[in-house]
Amino acid sequence: MVKRLARTLAALAMLMHGVVWAAVTLDITPDPAVANQSVELSFRVTGNVDADPDFSPLEKSFEILSRNRQTTMSWINGNSEQSTTWVLNCMPRETGRLSIPAISFGPQASTARELAVGDAPAPVSDANDDADIMLKVSASPASPYVQQQVIYTVKLLHRVELSNPRLSQPSTSSDAVVKPLTNGRQFTEEVNGHSYDGYEIKYVVFAQKSGKLRIAPLSLTTEVVVGHRSVFDPFAQSLGTKRIESEAVELKVKPVPASFPSGATWLPAKRLRIHEEWEPDLTSAEVGAPLTRTVFLWVDGLLAGQLPALKLSAPSGIKLYPDQAQTNDQDTANGYTAVAQQKFAIIASQAGETQFDEMNLPWWNVETDQLEIARLPARTLTINAVLGTQPPPVAATSTPSALTAAPTITSLAPVMIAADARLWRGIALLFGFVWLVTLALWWRSRQGAIPIVANAGAPTTSQSPPHSARATRDLKAACAVNDARGARDALLAWGQAQHNKSANVRSLRELARGVGTALATELSTLERHLYGIDAGPWQGQSLWQAFQREPQATKDKEPLAQPLPKLFKFGAG
Repeated sequence: MVKRLARTLAALAMLMHGVVWAAVTLDITPDPAVANQSVELSFRVTGNVDADPDFSPLEKSFEILSRNRQTTMSWINGNSEQSTTWVLNCMPRETGRLSIPAISFGPQASTARELAVGDAPAPVSDANDDADIMLKVSASPASPYVQQQVIYTVKLLHRVELSNPRLSQPSTSSDAVVKPLTNGRQFTEEVNGHSYDGYEIKYVVFAQKSGKLRIAPLSLTTEVVVGHRSVFDPFAQSLGTKRIESEAVELKVKPVPASFPSGATWLPAKRLRIHEEWEPDLTSAEVGAPLTRTVFLWVDGLLAGQLPALKLSAPSGIKLYPDQAQTNDQDTANGYTAVAQQKFAIIASQAGETQFDEMNLPWWNVETDQLEIARLPARTLTINAVLGTQPPPVAATSTPSALTAAPTITSLAPVMIAADARLWRGIALLFGFVWLVTLALWWRSRQGAIPIVANAGAPTTSQSPPHSARATRDLKAACAVNDARGARDALLAWGQAQHNKSANVRSLRELARGVGTALATELSTLERHLYGIDAGPWQGQSLWQAFQREPQATKDKEPLAQPLPKLFKFGAG
């Protein structure tokens, strides 16, 4: 009985010893290592490990690219055995003998070791290049002007399978704008009798000052298939990480040529085109009628942020209302093209002939290396007056000139004017008396018929259309250029003309009470824009559309309100 108990305790102690004991082994592949090629560090622990180990001491000599953990359980002679392996893919930070410090795994730790890291093989020329992976860069032109577009091309050639390649971004030694172009292209290239799969990507570089500009080497980090198998899966291929670098590129950036016009925006481009459109495309227009002039600009080899603001000079009697400029960058395999569009609303305030000056835009042709001028030709417009809107010229010009033309009779003028005034007053009184007598006789003959009083407002109504038409034209022009205050003034004038001059329409809110729902809603929107605390942009198109529907509704409804009963009274009389 005692012997059996002793054997049981011994077996239990051995079992516990096999479970608790933790042995750590370290495998390094390859050993020795080569610069810019990854190293695989495998830490295998037999036994239980409660927590993940701290690998931060390795980061002094290595860059940890990836890590993996695998756990296996096996039974040997009735005893369980657990093992855990951490596989670290690391890149040596320098050459020489690097220290791999001891890493703790619970109560146990790995043994500190050293790894020899040698220099990478010296690169050979392209004529004898036989590498599995090549990274080539080029820049064109090598001697650009400041702010000129430079195409920076990156080619990756490989004849081994790559996994998860990572390419660094271009960086420059001084101030420059770097932007990628469209998606890269794939191709196949023959080098020294070997077929390579290729991938190409392009960038544009705009140097912001003259002098030397260095584009630092690019770095490619990728995983490739290595010769040995994985210890966990003998049928799987093991991956190793490689890092290769390109050459540096140096540019000689030239300053702005002295022959370029002073004060003009510097535009070094391959091609520049400027174009304009008029809507409507006419040689004559009416006072107050809005026109739209749109200027388009295309520049090959520049970004939209480098383009100047398009400005027009307003001739005498012309009001210009520029719209918000629209810009865009279009990228192709040959670089960027900047596109700009600027609209101008044009309204003439007086009749006559007016001329828009020629528009000149200097730019530097980088292909011919000379100054060029892009031009929009001058344009002449004849502005016609609108009939019924101009006062007669006689009252403004003939009377003053007649009085000032004969200074020798200045002393007789008061006597002549007084005599004429008395004569005309007498004639006016006579005609007024005759008109009153005629009105009294006509009133008596009709025996006080009510329809006469009902139609007494007709002369006032007949005088309102000219004012209403003028207000309508002003409103149309204000809505065309999104002029909120001009639209308000035109609406108040129109409201007074529609509701007789005696009606004092003092606000948009009062006007909204007598119009349709659609126009009333637009009037409320206009009022909020004018008097709101946070007034945003206002667009006049919807107001003008609502207004165009309103006069017809008013014309259809108002004549039917009262005259029908009075027509019956005329028939009865």
